[in-house]
Amino acid sequence: MPRTGKGGPRNGKVGQMYGNRTDLNTSLPVTTVTGQGYGEAAQQRAAQQAIPMGSTPVAGATSAPAPAPAAPQQMPQATMSDQMPAAPQTYPGDMPFLQPTMYPNEPITAGIDSGPGPGSEALYGTPAPVARDLIMAAQRPGASALLMDLAHAAATLGL
Repeated sequence: MPRTGKGGPRNGKVGQMYGNRTDLNTSLPVTTVTGQGYGEAAQQRAAQQAIPMGSTPVAGATSAPAPAPAAPQQMPQATMSDQMPAAPQTYPGDMPFLQPTMYPNEPITAGIDSGPGPGSEALYGTPAPVARDLIMAAQRPGASALLMDLAHAAATLGL
């Protein structure tokens, strides 16, 4: 069934080549927020230069709904995470994905409980025989609190 009344008239000619849109080729300038801590503006500027933002979308260019207006932001309060040193920042291209493996003789399934190589005990370690037996006994229904405490102590001490 033909779609009637959708889209309106077309302004092109069959067989004619048209250029690509040029209104979306410009990128936004690098800007930073004022009032940041020491060095944060430089990190923000470097991140924007590493992956520049595209231009502002043209109204009607997409069918996506317009985003809701942002609520006014308040100054953040200092927390414990602000006082702790920040984790090292990784940038695009920093991760050595194309390097050879550091463990050439280890199977890819090492650390999981199927396939060749050690299972999950390689990740968590295996309890000592005494601790293992006490843990198994403490997991049985009706085990006393004393047995559970003894199993926990044996596992902690590595017995």
